[in-house]
Amino acid sequence: MEEDIYSLLEMLIKTNTENPPGREEVLVDNILEWLEPWKPRYKKVPIETGRSCLLVWLEGQREEYIGFAGHLDTVPAGDRAEWQHDPFSAERAGNIVYGRGATDMKGGVAAMLLLYRYYREKNEKPPYGILFMFTADEKAQGKGIAELCKQNEVKQIKALFVCEPTGNTLGLGEMGTLWLKFSVNGIGCHASMSSLGVNALEEGIQIVEKFQKEWKKKSYSHPLLGKESCSLTKLSGGVKINMIPERAEFYLDIRTVPRPEENCQRHGELLELAEHICKNQMAEKEGLSVSVEVLTDRPAIEMKRDSSFIESLLQSAEKEKKALECSAVRFFTDASIVLKNISVPFIIFGPGDPKECHTTDEKIEISQIEEAIEYYKIFIEGMGETRVF
Repeated sequence: MEEDIYSLLEMLIKTNTENPPGREEVLVDNILEWLEPWKPRYKKVPIETGRSCLLVWLEGQREEYIGFAGHLDTVPAGDRAEWQHDPFSAERAGNIVYGRGATDMKGGVAAMLLLYRYYREKNEKPPYGILFMFTADEKAQGKGIAELCKQNEVKQIKALFVCEPTGNTLGLGEMGTLWLKFSVNGIGCHASMSSLGVNALEEGIQIVEKFQKEWKKKSYSHPLLGKESCSLTKLSGGVKINMIPERAEFYLDIRTVPRPEENCQRHGELLELAEHICKNQMAEKEGLSVSVEVLTDRPAIEMKRDSSFIESLLQSAEKEKKALECSAVRFFTDASIVLKNISVPFIIFGPGDPKECHTTDEKIEISQIEEAIEYYKIFIEGMGETRVF
């Protein structure tokens, strides 16, 4: 099994799907070639030129389907000179495999594909059908899962497993994500006559500081996810050291925790706060123009520990004498977009240490992928004994 896992993971990592630009269609075709011996029922769902998602069906004893989701794109590798192990060679050192996407999340994709192979080679149907969803563009705007949610087959799933890295713990939820872009326009001039201009960089910094101060008053904490965050992650502006900058852009990454009574309006309130601060700043500074754009808006989501779905998973593991820990993830997943479209119980569960995500010399343990596959089997068979939907 270990060699099978490595061989598949090697193919997945060596297929470069850095986003941007993505190029997930190449990997979709490679996956279909790997699946060819089992003549799968599948559908390619294009989203852009060179970018596709993939649906693969596994028939079950019941007509109802459970969804398993995993994304094919990765973040960029960055400066390859910083890597000790080539990011697209899938170098192996015993139980460890290195490469961009090893943990986030080609390890999880490998587990999904090997789960499919297990049931096909076993020649026995699982209690429920399984719809495997391989998505594009998870690392940006989630265009892939958004397109899949338009498919009737996805709309009909009864539960969702997101195979993102949780170290094989039960991820009960994820933080919400709101990305804001502030576009600041001032008046440029010679720096020696700065009073004649409106400094877009300085005005933008003031806006960000005012927003963060007000945000802090409204921030919350969560027992599993910890504190919310609001980070200035990117800024640009200026042309030359002796020129007052006429234009600047500022980007905020805001992470929110689940608050069921407020989730529907939480991000809307933060956007209103940003727009209010910009409006006041413009009123104070003649010649200043500022706009706010939402780049990503994903709500915080959560499953309660005492829900029947989570209890069934824990009980299934307990019967096999396996103790599972509960966790939550601070990053976003495709689950947040699925739950905007359909209301189903979900869990985030997959191989790999979340701390490895987006790192130089990203790596995963082969044994964790093997363990994840065993847990997926346990969960699926356990759901055959109890109806929790």
